[in-house]
Amino acid sequence: MALNSALALLPLVQSLDNGVGLFPPLGYNTWNDLGCSRMSESAVKAAAEELERSGLKDLGYRYVNLDDCWQDPAGRDPGSGTLRADPERFPSGIASLGEFLHSKGFKFGIYTDRGSKTCAGRAGSLGSERLDARTFASWGVDFVKEDNCHSSDGPDHRDTLFQQFGLFRDALNATGRPMFFSVCGGGDELPYRNISYYASDPRGGARLANSWRVTADVIDSTTCCFARDVTAGLAQWSGPAAFNDPDMLLGSSPGSARRLSEAMSRTQFSLWAILMAPLLIGADLHQLSAHDLETYSNRDVIAVSQDPLLKQGQIIFSDTWRTTSVWGRALADGSWVLLFVNDSWWRTRNVTCSTSCWEKLPFNRGTRLSVRDLWGQQTMTETSAGEDFALQVAAWGASRMVKLQPVASIEMI
Repeated sequence: MALNSALALLPLVQSLDNGVGLFPPLGYNTWNDLGCSRMSESAVKAAAEELERSGLKDLGYRYVNLDDCWQDPAGRDPGSGTLRADPERFPSGIASLGEFLHSKGFKFGIYTDRGSKTCAGRAGSLGSERLDARTFASWGVDFVKEDNCHSSDGPDHRDTLFQQFGLFRDALNATGRPMFFSVCGGGDELPYRNISYYASDPRGGARLANSWRVTADVIDSTTCCFARDVTAGLAQWSGPAAFNDPDMLLGSSPGSARRLSEAMSRTQFSLWAILMAPLLIGADLHQLSAHDLETYSNRDVIAVSQDPLLKQGQIIFSDTWRTTSVWGRALADGSWVLLFVNDSWWRTRNVTCSTSCWEKLPFNRGTRLSVRDLWGQQTMTETSAGEDFALQVAAWGASRMVKLQPVASIEMI
């Protein structure tokens, strides 16, 4: 399929009219690395320098996003009412940090909360939406994450939350500075909380933000699988500059506060690319294992995330207990990427794309397809559409990722 034909199939999702975020953002978020206790100007600068040194910046990881605890614990400036930085941890101020990041070619993200306080108890934006938006714009902010803690009506009062998040959306747009707006409805929610109404409610989705969380925080393998499964059913609400957000990448490095196994962390990265989710690393960049660096540096999988068709993938096959599953995403060149996942706890299994799986794909039966292993970085074999195609996949959340492309389209190149 030619690129112009593929782009004609873009999902009919009306994106937030703020001029940013056409593709899912790639970058780093401080929370699962620095938390509150290690949050500081020097630590953020060091993380940015590590993104540069490791080569991740050149692969597209351009957002460096502050999470909670950058704010002065004493509260707002008593004279102007503006938010201000913790003077001990950010002695040069937030604007100076933004200038540093911009000088290195990064984009600068910041955090606030729709409630009276943030999740860590710092000053929230309730009642100060316009002031805070103007402040962020004056600091050169490119990305704003707004959390969901300390709301007067609780975390799930939909009329209130959509109204308050909407106030900040409008305040950001009124500044005239393009800023990616990320709504995090996961604050004050218990694990396994499905908040997919942020996508499906008429007041949510692309009308509200550039991205929106659809579950509470991902903190381990089970919450990761839960977030994956919830996001899978929300493809119709995603599109250009409009992304379902199943939370940050955890990684497997020993230095990370929260982490997955090596196999599961690679599966998460692959799945998030198929689900067109933001790819924000939540790990200590200085202690990334060789495995995690290899994972985050895979150009083929990053290309899946950033594919110009901008159509979220979804699950296309699972067995009765979803022990094995196949996930797929259509790409602009007419190919499909499939991820074969084995969630069995005890043994390697063959994961198969059989009749019900092929029925979800656009290839005519008998079409010759080239099969490229995106992690092995090699062409494996050819297969014919409609014939059982099985891959052997290790247990405990491991996966294998392949790209299927009609042989005829390759021969024409």
